[in-house]
Amino acid sequence: MQVSQSQSPSQTQSLFLYSSEGISTKKNRFKEKVGFSFLFFSAFLVLGILAIFLSYIFWKGSANAFSFDYLFTPPQGGRNDQGGVLYPLLGTVYLIIASLGIATPIGIFAAVYLSEYSDSKSKLTKLSRFAIESLAGIPSVIFGLFGLAFFVIFLGFKHSLLAAAFSVAIMILPVIIRTAEEAIDSVPKSFRDASYSLGANKVQTIFQVVLPSAASGIFTGIMLSIGRAISESAIVILAAGGSVSSIPRIASSFYPYILPDSGRTLALHVYQQNENGQSERAFATAVILILLVLFLNIAATFGLSIKSKIKNGKSK
Repeated sequence: MQVSQSQSPSQTQSLFLYSSEGISTKKNRFKEKVGFSFLFFSAFLVLGILAIFLSYIFWKGSANAFSFDYLFTPPQGGRNDQGGVLYPLLGTVYLIIASLGIATPIGIFAAVYLSEYSDSKSKLTKLSRFAIESLAGIPSVIFGLFGLAFFVIFLGFKHSLLAAAFSVAIMILPVIIRTAEEAIDSVPKSFRDASYSLGANKVQTIFQVVLPSAASGIFTGIMLSIGRAISESAIVILAAGGSVSSIPRIASSFYPYILPDSGRTLALHVYQQNENGQSERAFATAVILILLVLFLNIAATFGLSIKSKIKNGKSK
């Protein structure tokens, strides 16, 4: 609605009041209530399904999951497995640390290049983004086959957690790159201009201003990557071998590689237990897997909040 300059303030106010009264009709208020009711029902439905899902898993598996022997004894192997989950638990932690250690720096540097240095209209940038989107849509079993052919056979890593870590790192790269790029793009241009005006060059601006400001978004991508890596089973079967009796060691005298031993993760252990008729123990392993994911999320969130508080305290 356009207001002419000849109209007085009282006339202008009455026009806006009339306009707002026209918008706030009974029909529109009814539509608004229906929309909010639908959103509330959708949120309640999702939370209800999640609560039922978690309650059932904890009800079936809590008896063994919170047992000291089940957590800290190795699996015995065989169809009548009476052991614990110590080795799969260590294998899961090692796989997360190794895959993130490989994928995180590569993903962040790639996002920095795409956001800060590349020309969005160039063919190389378009091809890079197309490759990233294509990698994000490839099934995990394809990454497992690639890891088997390239890392296990061609490079001679054999069936090992190292081969699985490289395969998982390639799989989670698109998630880290896309979320990190979006987080970097969301940093206001005024932050960069202020850094340049103080005499900082581009590299200093990126590492001292842009990346710290985008840390929360980058952290979100890393946490999503952990969720995908921790639930992976196809890659572990094909690249790591899935051995249940090998403890994942940091170093070995057999192979000159880090994490050389064949091993399995908790996700693969759940599948193998269920296939071998150990459904109660499979539920217990699933409980441990869920608690591990929650612990990693809470610990990372707490660490990020502590870091932000320290940073705010220094700035004051």
